Amino acid sequence: MKLAAIIVRSLLGLAFVVFGLNMFLHFMPMPPLSGPPGDFFHVMAVESRYMVAVGACQLLGGLLTLSGRFTPLGLLFLGPILVNILIFHVCLTGGAGIMNGVVFSLMEVFLIWVYRANFKGLFEPATVS
Repeated sequence: MKLAAIIVRSLLGLAFVVFGLNMFLHFMPMPPLSGPPGDFFHVMAVESRYMVAVGACQLLGGLLTLSGRFTPLGLLFLGPILVNILIFHVCLTGGAGIMNGVVFSLMEVFLIWVYRANFKGLFEPATVS
């Protein structure tokens, strides 16, 4: 199980480091989206520079996940990004291209399960002292 966690952690972290760096260095050109979803995405995400912030979060989350020492914190950074990827594909593309998001989400869920002791406090009621 430990070896599987290291492999999944490395693959997930490396993928987000690469995709996060791509937001800044543009070494993998993004295919243009057509129609209303493409227009919406271009105006709301690219023109507003929102994707630069997303890329920074992807890079930071990927590096933290890769580190092994701060993997739970990296998973917290990557969780909302993965939810956004899934929602985008379901709502704006009708499910086209969703498989990468599903695979990465399953990897994230697996790692959350592996590191569940680190997330235990998130599921306990807060107490005021």
